[in-house]
Parts: sequence; structure tokens; C-alpha cells
Amino acid sequence: MGDDGIGVLIGRELIRYALPAEIKVFDGNIDMLGLLNEITKYNELIIVDSMKSTVASGEVIIDDIDVDKLIEKTCNMPISSLHDIDIMLVLKLGYILFPERMPRKITLVGIGIKDIKPGIKLSGEVKRSLAQAIWLVTRLLKRK
Repeated sequence: MGDDGIGVLIGRELIRYALPAEIKVFDGNIDMLGLLNEITKYNELIIVDSMKSTVASGEVIIDDIDVDKLIEKTCNMPISSLHDIDIMLVLKLGYILFPERMPRKITLVGIGIKDIKPGIKLSGEVKRSLAQAIWLVTRLLKRK
């Protein structure tokens, strides 16, 4: 869906790198509840995802997610199918159901997007931010 696929593109690029065995790249376009089962095996999680309205198109941000605030935050979005479940809702559910198995540290690398439309083409702003986002994620991985 246009710019919304930036996280998947970054994940595919990271897979090409020689990452240590303890680092795993997950595709968030898969079953989100299945993803919950996978992330419980790790102490740290880096989420790379598009951000629709909180940052400018092509802007890349890094933010540590406060787990306590995540749990307190209410879900205002109606859920009518499994497609309506996003990563933040999955994380909240995991911390409520089995907090002892969830990652202790979560970092978000967010990329502001412009266009959400059918197709795999990125807007110019988002395409220009691709290299910066990959560099930031690899820098975060090297701190591990």
C-alpha cells in the first residue's frame, strides 16, 4: 500500500545483512497474533513501521516505548476483523496476558509517510528516508 510498506522494505534489506543468529527479522504483514508468540522469545524488540500522522513525510524518528503507558492506553479503534489489529495492540495484549514473557525493551523506528494507496511504489520523501532508516536500525542493532 505505497508508503505504508516502508517497514517491510527495510526488513527485507536487513535480511540481506549478516546478522548475528540472536537477531531475527519479522514481517509485520503476517498474522499479528502469531507474531506475538514469536516476540515472547526475545528480551528486546525493535519495531520499524510507518507513521501516518505524527511525523512529517520522510521523517525518521526513534522512540523507546514505555510499556506501562502502552498498557494504560485505551484502544479507541473498533476491531471488526483480524486486519484491524496493529502491533501496538498486539504488544498491549501480550503485556496484559503474559508480562513475564514479553520483551523488556522496545524501540520504535518510525518513518512518516505520505501516500497510502495500492502498489509498492514509495513517495519521493519516503524513498529518500530509506537509507537513513536502515542506518539507524543497524546502529541500534550494534548496541546489542
